[in-house]
Amino acid sequence: MATASSTGFDRLERACHGLAASLVLFGGLCLVVACGLTVASILGGLTLRPLPGEIELVEALCGLAVFAFLPYCQLKRGHVGVDILISAFGPKAMNWTQLIGDIVIAVLIGLVTWRHAVGTMDKIGNGETTPLLLMPVWWGFAVALALLVVNVIVCLFVIAADIRDMRRGKTIVAAMGAH
Repeated sequence: MATASSTGFDRLERACHGLAASLVLFGGLCLVVACGLTVASILGGLTLRPLPGEIELVEALCGLAVFAFLPYCQLKRGHVGVDILISAFGPKAMNWTQLIGDIVIAVLIGLVTWRHAVGTMDKIGNGETTPLLLMPVWWGFAVALALLVVNVIVCLFVIAADIRDMRRGKTIVAAMGAH
């Protein structure tokens, strides 16, 4: 619910957090379905026969889950960070290294997104299908591309939030063990 003092940045922050949380649910659903398919295939193998092509679907669903979890990980600063040395230099050094790290992650995710878009166009153009189910491969690539685009947007938001917090004199991420 927007308040009178709610800024555009506050609304963007809520939208990014809501979108990231929704994608976590989507990723979790992908994993639950993948687990269900695996269990059904195992049980089928014990009784009649395994589900044909189950592994193709499980691979795609697990890949989509990973892409779906990335925006939330970025928002919660869940990426690996090595701040033992930097924390000795105080909050300003921690802020600057966090900002630089967030910029590096944004650039890398941007590059991955760009190359994934090229790959998606290739998959759409060549008509490749999965070996057993003969499903078009491009659909998984297209969904993953949409998830990567969301991740780029979240990465850019995190950089903007870093800059905003630094201007306000806030510590972006406290050193481990510091409260």
